[in-house]
Amino acid sequence: MGSVRERLRRAPLFVARRAARLHPNFLTALGLLFALLTPPVAYLTKSSLYAAATASLSMLMDALDGAVARLRGSASKRGAFIDSLADRLSDASIVLALYLLGCSYLLVYAVAVLSMVISYIRARAESLGVGGLAEVGIMTREFRCLFLLSIYLLHHMFGARVADYALAVLLAALGATVVQRGLYVLKALGGRRNEASRI
Repeated sequence: MGSVRERLRRAPLFVARRAARLHPNFLTALGLLFALLTPPVAYLTKSSLYAAATASLSMLMDALDGAVARLRGSASKRGAFIDSLADRLSDASIVLALYLLGCSYLLVYAVAVLSMVISYIRARAESLGVGGLAEVGIMTREFRCLFLLSIYLLHHMFGARVADYALAVLLAALGATVVQRGLYVLKALGGRRNEASRI
């Protein structure tokens, strides 16, 4: 799992070297724009394929902005905050589009909530000094994006009912990831408390 995740993270570097002239915040904004366009595209065209195209472009920009920032040596806390905020808005928009394509609103809502919770756990943990959350859980961001795109394709090929089954699988994986990350953080914080008590 870890090696697959690492390969997914290295993949954008090839494109990033050719997009290094672009400012990372521009790529972040472009990714957010594509994500925000996904629900209107889904509603107006009723095509999961077109919606998947805009969602894919959004995810590509999201993968590129960080890679470009590192290549340019311009990574900053300000850029990280902008990227994180754009990611949350993008995630919500891309998941919402599935409801507009006829998927179960309860599944869409639950997937959106748990996706936010997973991101919140990481952000809150890092604010408490606990790192390494990007590697914890079976449904990290890279896999979550790929799974969402596969749901769009399943919808295109087989319809909303099959997409709902895939959403249910994603929901279960997200729930497991919440538990994994929660336990990881609690263990890390517990260890620090024990260390502090020895001092």
